[in-house]
Amino acid sequence: MTHVHMRSLSAALVGASLMAAPSAFAQSRATTVVPAEKGRVTGEMTIDYASRSERSSSGVDTYELKKLTVADLFIMREARFGGQPGERMTYSIKFDVFNPANPGQVATDVAILRGDLPIDKRGRYLPADGNLRIDVVKGQQTSSRYGGVLQGRRVTKWWDVAERLRAAKTDAEKIYSRVVEGKTVSITVKNPDPLGFESLALAAGPFSYLTAVKVNGNLDYDYELGNWLTDANGLNFYYTIADRPYTDRVTGSIRYVEEEGRFADPTGQMREYTGYYDYNLRWNEQATSQDASFFPSAGGQSDPDAFFASNDQTKPGVYGRVYYKDSEDYCKKVKNDKGEDECVGPTRSEVVYDLKAVGLNYQQLAAWFKMEPLALGPLTDE
Repeated sequence: MTHVHMRSLSAALVGASLMAAPSAFAQSRATTVVPAEKGRVTGEMTIDYASRSERSSSGVDTYELKKLTVADLFIMREARFGGQPGERMTYSIKFDVFNPANPGQVATDVAILRGDLPIDKRGRYLPADGNLRIDVVKGQQTSSRYGGVLQGRRVTKWWDVAERLRAAKTDAEKIYSRVVEGKTVSITVKNPDPLGFESLALAAGPFSYLTAVKVNGNLDYDYELGNWLTDANGLNFYYTIADRPYTDRVTGSIRYVEEEGRFADPTGQMREYTGYYDYNLRWNEQATSQDASFFPSAGGQSDPDAFFASNDQTKPGVYGRVYYKDSEDYCKKVKNDKGEDECVGPTRSEVVYDLKAVGLNYQQLAAWFKMEPLALGPLTDE
C-alpha cells in the first residue's frame, strides 16, 4: 500500500510542477505533434433526457461522462453536467493529467471544469455570467475563466422545423465546398441553422502550457440529414504561445448516420448502436477558391459522397465515430405531419467515443475537447 501511495504522490508532484510558470519544455510541448500511436480519444457517456420523459418531474437533462481519455494528455472523468433545456447548464468535470516525461504516470484530480452556462432569452450561452472556469487545485493553484458567447440554434426541436419552413417565403440555400484530390466538391443545404461561436473564450489549463483560446465562426446544422458542417470560413481558433500568435482554421463535418448495427468498442467488446456521428474535422486544410465553389463538382452537381468522404485521414484533423444507442422509453409525444403520435426524441443515449487525432499538436487537441462539452447541449438536442 505504501508503494502505491508514493507512486501516486510522485505522479501528483510531477503534474503539479507543470502547473507552475511555463518552462521552455512546457512551451515546446504545446506545439509538439501528438504521436500517432498516442492520438486516440476514447470514452463513454450516458445522456438522460428527463425533459423528454413522461415519468420525469425535474425536466433536467443530465450528461454523465464516465471517462474520456484524450490522447496522452488528460482524462476527463466523474463528469456530470446538464440542466433544463433553454435555461442553463451546470458543469463539474475532473481532470487527471499524464506526465509528459513518463505517460505511465497519471496525476489525479489536478483540475476541475466547473460553474454554470446560463442561456438568455435570445438563446445565447454566456459562460462568463455563470463563472464557468477551469480551477487547477493541485500544485500552484490557478483559475482560468470561459467567456464570450455561444449562440444557440434558432430551432432546437424537430417538430418546430416544419412550421419554420412553411413560414419562410423562400428556402435559403447555402453551398459548402471542400477540395478532394485537387477537385472542388460541394453540397447544398436548405435552411442551415448555425451554432455561432462569437469570441467564445476557452479557459487555459489544466497544464500551464495549454493557453487560453478564442473561437469564432459557425457550425451549421442540416435539419434534413442531421449533419453538422462548417462553411468556407471554418471555425477559427486564436491563441498565443510564448508571445507568438497562432490561428487555426477547422473545417469539415460531423455527419450523422442513422442505422442499427454492432461494433467493437475501444476495449474490444461488441456493442450495439442505433446511429453514429462520423467525425471528419480538418485543421488548416487547403481553402476552396471562392470562384470554384460557384460550380460544385463536375457538371454543376452536388457530390455528397465525395464531400463527406473520410478515406484520406493523413491530413491534420480528428477522425472516427461517436456511437449512440438510443432508447425512447416513456417518451413524450407530439403529432407529426401525418397526424400520428411520435416521440419527441430519445429519452436516453448510451454514447461511446472512438476517435483519433492525426497530425495535431497538444494545444490544438486540448482546445477542441475543452470546447466540445459546451456545445454538447445544442449538438445533441435534436
